[in-house]
Amino acid sequence: MQLYSLPLSPYAARVRGAIYAKGLPVEIVPPPADWRSSAKYREINPAVRIPVLLLDDGTVLPESGVIVEYFEDAYPTPSLRPDTAEAVARVRLITQVADLYVMQAARPLFDLLDAKSRNDEAISAQFARLDEGLRHLDAMLLAGEYAFPGQMTTADLWLTPLRFTIETLMRFAHKPRLMDRYKSFTAYAETAKKDAALGRVWDEMTEAREDFMAVRAASVS
Repeated sequence: MQLYSLPLSPYAARVRGAIYAKGLPVEIVPPPADWRSSAKYREINPAVRIPVLLLDDGTVLPESGVIVEYFEDAYPTPSLRPDTAEAVARVRLITQVADLYVMQAARPLFDLLDAKSRNDEAISAQFARLDEGLRHLDAMLLAGEYAFPGQMTTADLWLTPLRFTIETLMRFAHKPRLMDRYKSFTAYAETAKKDAALGRVWDEMTEAREDFMAVRAASVS
């Protein structure tokens, strides 16, 4: 198996976390240099997005959620799902909240903040959406615990790159107190770093961010 991944992509990071947690024999490689414009890559994934998993039989699986669920079904040990249907539903709910209400509120802020002509009203409105999502997510978590206390689950594959993205946004937006009201999600960073698989993802994203910022700084100097 082969995974097309970019180290700073929070979506690819979810899949890498599953690979590390399960110890799967997956070769992790960058996409072709011209993947955004390549007709060949568009044949592989018409959405032209990362990540993409290529199975040994030629099957192509795009979308991080689909890939993670495939790993759970095809390689159930060790399991990243709790034992009961109710607990699995809880994990999926946390995943949905993290993705729909926090990640989708956070990512547009990078473009809004980096625009040549800043729209302060739009930025304020987007931060308000993010705060609402963070409030919702924070209420679902316990400080110092995995998303599902006592067990790493697929929800942690979502929370780790999300928490990293928020950390990066705080630096990018010069808002060091952005997370002050969200104690449980703030503490989640240390939970992720202490886990072998999640910590590896965090370190990869940190290294990629520093490389990106160095290139960015050099381009404007």
